[in-house]
Amino acid sequence: MSVVVGVLGLLLFTVGVLGVGYGWRRRRHRSVIASTETTDVLRLTPGPAEVVGTAERSDDGPLPAPFSEESCLLAEWEIEEWEESGKHSSWRTEGKGTVTTPFYVDDGTDRVLVRPSEATVDLAGSRETTHVGVDEEPPESIRRFLDLDSTPGDPNEALIKALDWGTQVGDRKYHQRLLKPGDEVYVHGTATRVGAETFGSNDFELIESADDGHPDAELFLVADSTESELIADRRDWLLYAGAGSLAALAGLGVVAATVLPP
Repeated sequence: MSVVVGVLGLLLFTVGVLGVGYGWRRRRHRSVIASTETTDVLRLTPGPAEVVGTAERSDDGPLPAPFSEESCLLAEWEIEEWEESGKHSSWRTEGKGTVTTPFYVDDGTDRVLVRPSEATVDLAGSRETTHVGVDEEPPESIRRFLDLDSTPGDPNEALIKALDWGTQVGDRKYHQRLLKPGDEVYVHGTATRVGAETFGSNDFELIESADDGHPDAELFLVADSTESELIADRRDWLLYAGAGSLAALAGLGVVAATVLPP
């Protein structure tokens, strides 16, 4: 029994340490966002940069949204599936992720290309949800998305479907949040020169890091919130750090109690 308790203590300690680490990262990101001045695109220089403007399609074109016929530049997606085990039933996340394509940010002074494939995407706009029963044929947009190699396939079904009613095993919810052309967007990343010959043209792009001798940004973030909203949202760092510290101390105490002699 003491071994089991000790293992549980170690797990609690590990979860606590992870919580503290996550909280401190949130704190650092909040500080970076708050301390970086928003720059006009026309006045960008190599290194860390923060721009705000309108998202516009690039030559790569917009993407099809994961679960609808809309076009987008970024998408956060999640698939939940209903599962039942004995007396317990719940929606389980079957898969989640982001899809991105390069796009421009136009702030009225100029526009800059953003390559967001390695960015943290933080979309807070309305979440669109499509509910598809296990016996229903998904819309073509969802079918097309599920056929991709990197996404979940078809849902599981109940072994005895006649005994399954109400919300059924295999029912799914398809969630998405989109950044569309014309939406306002916030980008914090590393500005690097791409060699334009004419002053004032699109001679910069925003990426995660650049090998040009200039410092890289500590954060590569693309969001549809304002800077003040992003800062306010990250006030929860103290909650994560505090709860993590308590969990880590409790776990350490459990481990110590099982190791040290009575």
